[in-house]
Amino acid sequence: MIINVDGYKMIFHLENLLREYTEFHSKKEDLDAALIQKANEMALLNGEEKLDDFNVILKYTHIGELVDLIKSKKFKKIKDNFVETVDITVLIKHRNNIMHSRSITPQEMHFIEGICTKLIKALNDNDFENRWNSFIADDINRFIVPRVYLEYPIGKNFDRLIGRNTELRKLKKEVTLPTPVSIVGHGGLGKTALVLQLIEDYVYDPEQPFEKIYFMSFKNTVFENGSIRRLDKAINNHNDLVYRLAFFMDIEVENKEFDQIQELVWEEIFSNKSLLILDNLETEVVRSNLHEFTEIAQKFISNFTEPSRLIITSRYGLGDREAKLPLHQFDINNTKSLIKSYLDEEKLKEKKVVEEDWNWIQNYTKGNPGLIIAFCNTLKSTRKILLDLRVEYDTKYTAESRELHDQLEEFLVFCFENTIESMSAESQTFLSILCYVCSEANITEINEEMLTYLRDEVGLKKLGEENLRSQIFTNIGFLQPIPLSDRYYVNELFIEYLDGNYSSEVFNVFKLRESEWYSKLNKLKDHINEIQFDEEVSLGKLLAELYLSIYKTKAEQKYLISAFFCDPSLDLLIRIYNKLEETELLSQFILMDKVQQQLKDGRERQKQERIISLMLRALLAVNKKILNKEINKLRQRDLLKYYEQLEKRIPILAKGNVNNDIKGSACSLLTTLKQYEKVEFFTHGNPELIAQRFSALLKQVGDSSGNDREKCLDYINKCKDILKMYPGEISSFSRAAYKLYSSRYFKKKSPEQALELLDNYEQHLNTNNMQLFVFTLESLLIRMECLIKTNGDIYKIKTYRDRLEKYCTRPQYNSIFKSKRDSIEHGFKRIKQDIKHYEKALVK
Repeated sequence: MIINVDGYKMIFHLENLLREYTEFHSKKEDLDAALIQKANEMALLNGEEKLDDFNVILKYTHIGELVDLIKSKKFKKIKDNFVETVDITVLIKHRNNIMHSRSITPQEMHFIEGICTKLIKALNDNDFENRWNSFIADDINRFIVPRVYLEYPIGKNFDRLIGRNTELRKLKKEVTLPTPVSIVGHGGLGKTALVLQLIEDYVYDPEQPFEKIYFMSFKNTVFENGSIRRLDKAINNHNDLVYRLAFFMDIEVENKEFDQIQELVWEEIFSNKSLLILDNLETEVVRSNLHEFTEIAQKFISNFTEPSRLIITSRYGLGDREAKLPLHQFDINNTKSLIKSYLDEEKLKEKKVVEEDWNWIQNYTKGNPGLIIAFCNTLKSTRKILLDLRVEYDTKYTAESRELHDQLEEFLVFCFENTIESMSAESQTFLSILCYVCSEANITEINEEMLTYLRDEVGLKKLGEENLRSQIFTNIGFLQPIPLSDRYYVNELFIEYLDGNYSSEVFNVFKLRESEWYSKLNKLKDHINEIQFDEEVSLGKLLAELYLSIYKTKAEQKYLISAFFCDPSLDLLIRIYNKLEETELLSQFILMDKVQQQLKDGRERQKQERIISLMLRALLAVNKKILNKEINKLRQRDLLKYYEQLEKRIPILAKGNVNNDIKGSACSLLTTLKQYEKVEFFTHGNPELIAQRFSALLKQVGDSSGNDREKCLDYINKCKDILKMYPGEISSFSRAAYKLYSSRYFKKKSPEQALELLDNYEQHLNTNNMQLFVFTLESLLIRMECLIKTNGDIYKIKTYRDRLEKYCTRPQYNSIFKSKRDSIEHGFKRIKQDIKHYEKALVK
């Protein structure tokens, strides 16, 4: 298919020369502010970051804008020229014609060259004139312009795409990657319009991302003037596509087998920087020939090192072989922008459009661009103001109201035919269930938790997890992700279509009534309506109530936790923590992250303290099990990490703004974990926590008695002071520990003091308390050692020896930790030797 494109080459090369000329003789400040803004918008769409760069601005400025700048008075003060004498209308017309498959006649070629040469001379710059002459004489044959080959029944019907800037930016980014891209969504969303805008941007891009662009359409319907127009498709199947591409590539097909032609086509695609666009592919992608198009996608994946790319627009993607770019309905702001691009300010003023009207338009069109445009046409064709149309719409008495209703019904068919049919039977069933629940229970938003609830609790898993993914329903446009959330809007147009669809190929709500799930769904619908009877509740609250209902019946913890995940609250968290055994509670520690804001809210202090109490209770219980060797997967250092995380999550604990019961529990834990500074923080100046303060000091006496005698004595004296000031606040156990720990300190240098402390120590003996039992055994060893050092009564020493031997025969003795038992036995063995030596010395 040989087409003369030299005229396009001249225009594009001239445009590039004008950019260089402008940059050489001027700077950014010389540009009009509106031009800079427009260029910046285009630069942003193309992913540019250096918006202050003059080169970037010029890159997105076309020939007409450049000529206007060069002939301006401001520019001519910098560089004299007579560009205003040249009429470039013809150049702009051809430049803006993106369909380069249209040939330029020899007469047009001659005319274009004459205008280009005249414009170059008007620049009044010999260097640029010489460069132009060199281009015409030698370089034009080597110069490449993007070639666009269109097989499409209708033309581009807009100047600039409205409301799709984000999607256009994302599409341009996706196309830079080797994976094919599918633009998916139901009809009327502007999938074709998006790729046409992409083609236009690529054609005008000076960097020329692609040399050849093939736009192959499988479209068989368009929505025009409120009704569907059926088309004779230019391409009906995979074979048609190959033959059409071969025609555009000037591949001779006569006397060649199809496989040979196909091989030549793909060889040509990958030998150039080619962009292949398959538009409205859903009309062909059915189960019988899906593999032919997935093979095309696979060719591009396999040739990932080549610069060629594939874009598909479809109401349903090929599967998992391509990146999905779903299109969704417009929000009200984009709806306004689209309408204002079709109806000027004067027309809107004539229709007396007010804010309530915009909301009604959004509700009628559901933000679908195709229906918005159809509505604009209706509005243009009537003399009535919008308020009248709104009132009449509900009555259906007037021609305009009936037209709007008929238009909507037709549009629903246009939107969704060839959409649901392309889904698996199981996905269709799930879609029907979603539509039924949303419609009957007045639900306008759903989330992943709702989908999970339906799968698990209504028993839909037998449909297959792969058929129930939210991405499937996002691709076809039933679900629209809500930005910065985990929720989706439900497409009410889809529900209306399915409610009125009687096709045997579609699983609709009527077939649902005969399904095994209908009874459960009906009960679920009634339950949801009951929950929402008094007031409309949030989606999370609704799901939480549904899970709590199951929990009341089954009493299984997982439903309580599911309710919490749906509607996280401190009340539910407390309820969960109350039900958990200590180690399980620690395993659910992370649940606090779901309510982190509430845990920092000053108004929720009572609930925060309750959670702290539950967590400290669990940590103390687990610590006890660690000490008793009932748990070996956790260590005390792990408990410290839990405590530190608890402080971070609930700031009132770290600040000490909690009640004394919590402070006491915290001190008990922190003392065990040797975090004495934190105990000091909680107990300082607080007489009610004097027992906790004493315990921490006492523990430090024990820790330091063998390595830091100075500190140890300081702690002993502090304990002694507390015993004097608060004798009634210190338990007998703590007193026993104080005496024993202190005696360890005094036994070497002041054995008399140690003996005084341990005098009549058996009063603390408690065989039911293992720690006191161990204290008693150790006290006997210390007393025997100190009596020998002080030349004490041998009879008393032997009495202590016999008593210790007797205690070691008791059942409790075998319950002592082996390491401690070994220590006692080793010490006792040594003492018995010392007693023998002492006896011999006395005899002498």
